[in-house]
Amino acid sequence: MKISLKRKTTWGCVRHFVIYKNGVKQGKLFNNIVTEIDVEIGDILDFRESFFYFSQKINVTSETKEIIIANSKQIRHLFSLCIILFLSLSLLSLSITSLNLFLFTEISSFLFLNLLFRYHSYRFSIEPSNSLNELSVN
Repeated sequence: MKISLKRKTTWGCVRHFVIYKNGVKQGKLFNNIVTEIDVEIGDILDFRESFFYFSQKINVTSETKEIIIANSKQIRHLFSLCIILFLSLSLLSLSITSLNLFLFTEISSFLFLNLLFRYHSYRFSIEPSNSLNELSVN
């Protein structure tokens, strides 16, 4: 059966998701471009995002017809929280006397918070096969 994949995000449009079906690469999913993929019931779809290896796994059921990826509703709050955490860690690490240790702390905290932000900023919606559009046609 075929299911459609849609990505509707307002930020991060340049980055794409790489789609894996049961561990095998199937292609890329870009923003505002609908992609259809052949799946079987029980397949596991894995969505990975570029450098930071964000990953979301979805198990395909008989009800799965469409997967929509959108931004989380709390993205502003999440972004503010990550910025505040980064600035707090930066202030705490100012007391470090070694420049190498300071740079290591800054870079690792930035990468960790960026990964955390990306992981919590997406919302995956799985649309069932018996939606209102299909019922109104019949």
